[in-house]
Amino acid sequence: MNISNTEMQSLKDNGFLIKKNVFNINQIEKIKKIIKLNPEGRNRKNYFPINFKAFLVKAIKFDFKKIINSLYLLNIKKKLKLDLTADIFFEKKSKLIQLDAYYNSTNKKEILPWHSDQSLNHPVRPENFPSPDLFYLKFFFYLTNVGSKNGCTSYIGGSHKITHIVRECIYENKIEYRPFWNLKDLVSLITDSKNYEIIAEKLGSKTLVESFLKKAKIAEDDKNSEIFDFNADPGDLLIFNEGGLHKGSQPATNERIALRYLYTTFF
Repeated sequence: MNISNTEMQSLKDNGFLIKKNVFNINQIEKIKKIIKLNPEGRNRKNYFPINFKAFLVKAIKFDFKKIINSLYLLNIKKKLKLDLTADIFFEKKSKLIQLDAYYNSTNKKEILPWHSDQSLNHPVRPENFPSPDLFYLKFFFYLTNVGSKNGCTSYIGGSHKITHIVRECIYENKIEYRPFWNLKDLVSLITDSKNYEIIAEKLGSKTLVESFLKKAKIAEDDKNSEIFDFNADPGDLLIFNEGGLHKGSQPATNERIALRYLYTTFF
């Protein structure tokens, strides 16, 4: 799989990129069978070993099926050159830190609301707040059809820049930490009179802050808005910066099956 310079810049600017037809039909069917061995949600059984220690544990437990399946998935990662893509994105050496899968049966329940990962949705001492550069680049392979109100991962383009600055300001003790995992809390933190100017100055543009706040208002006020959604077919790939605002809509018309590779520079 080749990522052009234009596509890589789009990924860095917008926070996400969609690649079409990455998996062929044989790969799709085989991986679906692997994932559906452990149905429903994302749990320990849907994690796959990626290092020697984890493989050894599986061997001790005689879980050779999981070993074989994981080796197959890691070989796909190698063929698609995901390691190289992640290194180019981060502009430094990165590492596959997690390989897991999702299976969601057809239902009317939203998978996840608007949120930003690595925002720490719980009290934390200022000195323990992690580096703002700690986040995952996620390769999200869809194995079933997704779209608006049917399991797609909606994403507010450019929001990863805002959340990175927020994490940076907290890390540097320029603004006081408070949880901002969900969209409402993030907007409240940014629009706080004590924080707004600091965040805008750090970002270098009030225009970018206001642009995000307008998008956030649409996402928060209009639950039926589809402007942040997209359609994807089985075999399509979504690459995204997990720091940006995203959500998983309800798999209303068909089950959702997806495979994820997570990369970071912190290891």
